This record gives sequence, structure tokens and C-alpha cells, in this order.
Amino acid sequence: MDDVYELVLAMLTLVIAAAILVAGELYLVTRPDPPEITTPRSVVISSVNL
Repeated sequence: MDDVYELVLAMLTLVIAAAILVAGELYLVTRPDPPEITTPRSVVISSVNL
């Protein structure tokens, strides 16, 4: 890296990548738990009158 601007650009890239990783980790930690999937109760409806 002969140019100072290349070093600054590389450092900026690392800062942006670190910020994205931290934001992703915060999202994964703070997201709500998915609702439990339960099977619906079977309802039997009869039209036969006794």
C-alpha cells in the first residue's frame, strides 16, 4: 500500500464490515422467538340427528 488513501479505504472497509457483523449479531440476539406450531384440534361435526 504505497498510497495513504488505500490504507484509509481499507480501514473504512474494516469498520463497515465490523458494524454489519455487530448489527447482525444484535438482530439475532434480540429477535422474538418464533411462535410454537401446534396442530389444530380436530372438530367432528355430525349432521345426523338421533
